[in-house]
This record gives sequence, structure tokens and C-alpha cells, in this order.
Amino acid sequence: MSDAKAIAAVTEALVSVIHSGVKDIQGLGAIDVTAAPPHSLTGDPQAIRVNLFLYQVEVEGSLRNTDRLDVLPGETGEPPLPLVLRYLVTPYLGDDDDVKAHLLLGEAIQMLHSRTVLTRADLTRTPGRIIDSDIVQALDRVRVTWHPMSENDIYSLWSAFSTPYRLSAAIEVKPVLIDSLRPSRSAVPVLTRGKDDVGPRADGRLSSPFPALDSATGLTVDDRGNEFAEPVAVLADTVVLGGVNLGGAVRVLLTHPLLDEPEEIRDFVSVGEREVRFLLPGEHDRFPAGRWTVAVEVATVDGPVVTNEVFLPVGPVVDEFPLEVTLSGTGTASFQLTCSPAVRAGQPVSLLLGGTVLVPDTPVDEQPRGRILRFIVGEEHLGIHPARLRIAGVDSRLIDRTTTPPTFRDQTVTVVRQP
Repeated sequence: MSDAKAIAAVTEALVSVIHSGVKDIQGLGAIDVTAAPPHSLTGDPQAIRVNLFLYQVEVEGSLRNTDRLDVLPGETGEPPLPLVLRYLVTPYLGDDDDVKAHLLLGEAIQMLHSRTVLTRADLTRTPGRIIDSDIVQALDRVRVTWHPMSENDIYSLWSAFSTPYRLSAAIEVKPVLIDSLRPSRSAVPVLTRGKDDVGPRADGRLSSPFPALDSATGLTVDDRGNEFAEPVAVLADTVVLGGVNLGGAVRVLLTHPLLDEPEEIRDFVSVGEREVRFLLPGEHDRFPAGRWTVAVEVATVDGPVVTNEVFLPVGPVVDEFPLEVTLSGTGTASFQLTCSPAVRAGQPVSLLLGGTVLVPDTPVDEQPRGRILRFIVGEEHLGIHPARLRIAGVDSRLIDRTTTPPTFRDQTVTVVRQP
């Protein structure tokens, strides 16, 4: 345990350690040990002192995520914040006698070298000290080590002090732990492991023994009854879910970022061990376009199990394609598209004409079949462009996969000049 007073307690302990070594130096008189900023010590030219200044506090990265020593395996406790404290030890003599300053600094360094570990006795509050910290109860030892400084470090540090340079030594103290105020959590011991205390279930098969999904696609059927997988589903479309151990499917759970609760579907087109098919309802108000996630609840001998979720993109449908737009005398023209399902508030909308992206010109209006989207084109858009409407990152279907090779659907916007 270590509270917020730990830094102050360590500073007081170091001051006490240094004072015990320099107080009896013959020929120097009364020697004081302080912990103050260097610029504040220039007022008394007759004072003889050793100053301990905390100039840097850092986090010890190697201990940042270490488990607490008072937390048992399986328990959860917020790790303490491990700090590294760096101090500057500086002697001050009024007569500027360097030899005496060297003597004073040497005595201070010798005491710190003799106390490379601050013991509980060093950190315990004594009658002459004011800080009473829980750091004395910490299980980690607080160590004092030498901290080398380059010429650039020394120059930068004393330039920041705005005071003339004095011979100094730097020390490093770590770890100084400060506990979090968040309480630890301890779970009740486990009595049994699974049903009948049989422990975890193991299976030697390469495939998962549990129900799992790996794909969700739409489906297109040509005139001959051939089926083609579509990466984007549309409303009233058959959706095919691929996976393993799906034979006991009970219901499908569809989740959308804009809906508070998942949509539930219990009617299936077909159910198999590796495939489940269902009809995506054509209710525009319930099923917005965008990136849905789908999971299946499967009945097993151990009870109902919900599979993992996979993405199911649901795209919009536009009825106006193909569309021809004639530019006015000003070289621009506006046109409208009706999309379904309705665009929900917060969903980004854009129209892709070939490689050009258009955004709606004005806010959209509610319509019974969806939304009316208004776009503006100009001279730079002349020509015939394959068109895709994108809602929340999902495009309307553009590729006809029933042909070999695949072709673009007759889903174009043609921009022409006025005759």
C-alpha cells in the first residue's frame, strides 16, 4: 500500500539521511539540509546547506502493468502507479569555497551510497518530520541509485533554473508506488467446473465443435434457377448464412448500429448443418440500409447457444435507373433519386458516378417509399456513368453476377447538353 503522500515521504527520508551525514562535519559550523528550488536559495550568503531538489518525475514503464503483490492470482486489482523520482543534490556555501563544497557534497553522496535501499525505518515518520505516508507498508523496496547526466542535460536544467550553475550530483529513486483509489475485486472460489464438474470440453476435430458463422451473403437467382452469391443483400432478398453446426437453428438475430434492440427472425427458408437461409423482410421502416451484424441462436444438448456475429451489408435500391439528365443553359442540372429503405438520421449518403462522388444538394424529405435525394451535376459530368448509391458505407448493387463474365447492370446516369 502507498498513498499520495509517498513522494513527500521519500523526499523527507532523503533529507533526513543526508542530514545525518553532514551535520557533524568539523570546521563548517551549522549545516542545514533543505528541499527547495535552486533559485530560492540565493538570499542568505552566509548559509551553509545541502539542497535536495526534485526536478523530474517519470513513470517506470517496466512496472506499469505489473500485478500487485497483495493481489492473488484470479483477483483483479488496479496496478499502482510506479514512479521514478530524480533529485539534484547541491551544496551551498556563502564564501564560495569549492574545496569545502566538495567536502559537503562528498559527505552527502556517501550517506546516499550507504542507503541504497530506503528501509521502513527511513520512511517512518519521526518527531522531526511532518509527513506520515502508507509507503512504509509497501512491499516493493525503494532504491536509491546514481543518475548520470550529460553536459547538455546539465546545461538545460540549470538554464531552466535561471540561476548560476553549482556543482551537483543527480540521484534516482524508484519505484515509488502510488495506489489507485479504485478497489480490488476478488471472485468467490470455484466449486465446480461445468456440468457435473467435468471441466472444460475438449474436441480433437479441426473444425469447431460449437455452432459458428463464417459468412453472410445475399442471393440472386437467374432465369434458369442458378444461384449467385451477392456481397450486398437487399430487402426481400434471401440471405445465406454459412458456418458449422447450424442444424438446430432457432432464430436469427440482426443488429444495426442505429437500432436499440436486435431484429429477430424465426422463419427459415432452409436449415442445414453448414447453411441457414432466411428471407430478409421487405419492411423499409424496420430495416435501414447499412452494415448489419447477424448471429444465429442454435439449440444444443447443453442448451441454446448464440454463434459469433458476422457482417451483413444491406444496400439501398434506386428505381429511377437508368436516368438521363440534361444540363440547363447555365451548364448545371439537378435531378432526384428515390431510394429505399429510408435513410436514417446520421447516415452518410453519396452518389458515385463512375469515379466521381456526389453528395445530396439539400436535406432529404420523407417519402412513403424512402427518401428523395437531390443531386447537382455540371459540365464536368458529361457522359454515361455507372451509378451507385452509397448509404452508411454500403453501395447499391451495380454488378450483374448472373452473366459470364459479370457485367454492369443497366444502372447509369447519362448527362447531356441541352439541344
